[in-house]
Amino acid sequence: MACPLIVNDKVYIGGSDGHFRCLNVNSGALLWDFADVQGFVVSKPLLYKNNIYFGCWGHDFYALEAATGKLLWKWNNGSTNRMLSPAACWPVAANNRVFIVAPDRYMTAFNALTGKIIWREKKADIRVRESMGIAADEKYVYAKTMDGQLYGFSPIADSMEISWRNTLQLPYEICPTPIIEHEGIVFVPSNSGLVAAVLRSNGQILWQHKISNCMVTGMVAGKKNELIVTTMDGKLTLLTW
Repeated sequence: MACPLIVNDKVYIGGSDGHFRCLNVNSGALLWDFADVQGFVVSKPLLYKNNIYFGCWGHDFYALEAATGKLLWKWNNGSTNRMLSPAACWPVAANNRVFIVAPDRYMTAFNALTGKIIWREKKADIRVRESMGIAADEKYVYAKTMDGQLYGFSPIADSMEISWRNTLQLPYEICPTPIIEHEGIVFVPSNSGLVAAVLRSNGQILWQHKISNCMVTGMVAGKKNELIVTTMDGKLTLLTW
């Protein structure tokens, strides 16, 4: 179920067997194997500062050395409920920090090297949950709330500080699919098959397009003014504007 990260002829991918592996993309040869994951992995890992970051459905979030697979640090959210694990979130990084959001409605900023928590906050009126992204220039950490709002948070503040707002308002939202920015447009997925395009410059909605009644499971920017979208009912759609 996991999504691979491919960088410099190497494939980084977790699994459901307690392993996280690095493979040669050309031959499939195993380069290293971290065999101590305490839950299955579904998200795409993050490569940042020569380290690999990912969460699992066993409450834990990991940082491994990308070259060797050696454990750099591990964090546990302290919950006994597996469904609150930081597993479906694709982590992002900026300013030597790694950011995650999870179904427990907390947003957390870690020191990328040590794993020390810089801040970890839960706000009753900003119910973040799994869907997040990073601005192209790393100026904002995007996160979508369960109440359908989109926010840009500061990657340098010492708290959960909003530094970008917009006019988007979706219905109740639990879609964990990442938010992406491309050519000055922030693309936001939803659990109802709707894709929204928001102008970063002024926060206004450029367009919204409904593909199906199913969750948007992936978005990839194509050529200029192109977005490739997948939905849970098996549709592959090319949007242009």
